[in-house]
Amino acid sequence: MGSKVSASTVFIVSLNLVFFILVSSQTPPTCPQDLGPCEEALIAAFFGGKPNPNSECCQRFASLNDTNTAVCFCQILKANRNRIPAFVTLNHVMSVFQRYCDRNLTTYNCM
Repeated sequence: MGSKVSASTVFIVSLNLVFFILVSSQTPPTCPQDLGPCEEALIAAFFGGKPNPNSECCQRFASLNDTNTAVCFCQILKANRNRIPAFVTLNHVMSVFQRYCDRNLTTYNCM
């Protein structure tokens, strides 16, 4: 009886190990580290530029889902806060980015 229990335990542990290896081996999407081409695109969008999801700015975030894009873009904005006029909130910049790149970032609050 004891060997059945230990065989079952070994099987379960082995199965968990296989799943862990499969999940951890996936390459996570990378977050761009700066505004790069987004700076000019966002300035144009502030002044009525048309949305352009195929722009270089938007393509930098194409591999990220909307939630990761929101977190990533907010981190970039916070790191570059000195380049954004004081009267413009980070959430407003997020909103402009959302419209420009046709993304759904409305549930994220960048503070």
